[in-house]
Amino acid sequence: MSGLPQEFWTRDAWDLADAVRAGDLRAVDLFDGYLERIRTIDPALNAVCFLDEAGARDAAEAVDATVARGDDPGPLAGLPIGVKELNHVAGWPATHASLIYADRVSDHDDVETARLRAGGAVLTGLTTASEHGSVSFTNTPLHGVTRNPWNPARTPGGSSGGAAAAVAAGLFPVATAGDGGGSIRIPASYCGLFGMKVTYGLVGRGPGPFNSSLTPVRGPMARGPRDAARYLDVVTGPTLTDPTSLPKPAPFEPALATGAAQESLRGLRVGWTDTLGGTAAEPAVGAAARDTAEALVRAAGMEWVDVTVDFPRPGMTWGLLSSIDDMAWHADAMADRLDEVTTVYRLAYESVRHLRPDVLLKAIRRRADLCAASAGVFEQVDLLLTPTTPTPAFAAEGVLTADLNGEEVTLFGLSAAFTAPFNVTGQPACSIPAGFVDLLPVGLQVVAPRHHDLHCLAAAAVAQGVRPWPGLAPIVSAA
Repeated sequence: MSGLPQEFWTRDAWDLADAVRAGDLRAVDLFDGYLERIRTIDPALNAVCFLDEAGARDAAEAVDATVARGDDPGPLAGLPIGVKELNHVAGWPATHASLIYADRVSDHDDVETARLRAGGAVLTGLTTASEHGSVSFTNTPLHGVTRNPWNPARTPGGSSGGAAAAVAAGLFPVATAGDGGGSIRIPASYCGLFGMKVTYGLVGRGPGPFNSSLTPVRGPMARGPRDAARYLDVVTGPTLTDPTSLPKPAPFEPALATGAAQESLRGLRVGWTDTLGGTAAEPAVGAAARDTAEALVRAAGMEWVDVTVDFPRPGMTWGLLSSIDDMAWHADAMADRLDEVTTVYRLAYESVRHLRPDVLLKAIRRRADLCAASAGVFEQVDLLLTPTTPTPAFAAEGVLTADLNGEEVTLFGLSAAFTAPFNVTGQPACSIPAGFVDLLPVGLQVVAPRHHDLHCLAAAAVAQGVRPWPGLAPIVSAA
């Protein structure tokens, strides 16, 4: 570790990778440094559930050998990356955060992890998730409670809770994540990170089960938009196994690095709402998000537009279609082991087992209604800004109901009311840190039309310039 710069974990992922590519930093030293941080800090967080020390060290040594030959190992050169436990890596546990699959080992890399390897990343270990990505907190019978590094009594969110906790604590410079109803954006908001959900299909999936709900996407958990852009430039693109996958877009990072993307925001029409689908944010959260939104719009030279945002409630449609897809692949395995799964996942099983055709047909129609309502809004604006979540992070153990503005709401209303609608519509959306409420991070969500992902990344870059965020939680001082 003698070759590591002091406080290396505070540096951007793109900066570390470029230092490795230039031969100014050894990938093995970087791996050793992050490994020591994981060993020191993670026992208080429970964010990392598997480490492949031997495999990661071999990968880091291979990166250093490539650099020594004068070749470029790739844009993610030597970066130790945490992999969400819903991804597949050959030879690693493939638990999907469930006791049902506690002993299963993957026989392949999925498309995302294979592309990360090809880009020079050092796949280091698995980060915790909620069971099959089903809830917005991270607490499972398999791994227990994962905690928020800003306040260990609070959740880092879910389903990518371990990814968010690990990146916010400086255990990894970036981690894989996924977002089927807010599972990147919610943890990013709760942990003070940048979280990007791309247009549906932009990161091709497979091999493995095809997702019929058309809601989840893969992507990074990162501290800033340029790190996320570099990651996405590596993993986006079509696959033969995913019939919904889209062509690879033009590279994101160069547009951010030159400022061209930020300049493209000038003159865009922007709408705002802190109520969506019948749910309102807590006043302090709404105020923090609005304040950051005002600063962003001014700095980018965008234009406020009054717009009425009246979406149908998405919860039943989103929840039912997601449950049907999950049960298509997991119902047989869990049918005789329901006492080993979480309450929420057991309820998902029962809801599909007893599903009436008229309820399914209504859910399909509601999806069309929601897409039409969103289209009506985006005929009037180019970007829509909202709070990312209605509240700051709640208890680490998780809740299924809670009080919000004097009314009892479900977990969906408490955390996913602003995020899940845009999984149903397939639009890109990101969470940008927007300050603190009760000493906990909160986020501003930026939503764009499909295929305008660069607008989200550019908005985050502008916001970071005028309202820089910490990027790391105070727990880093424990190292």
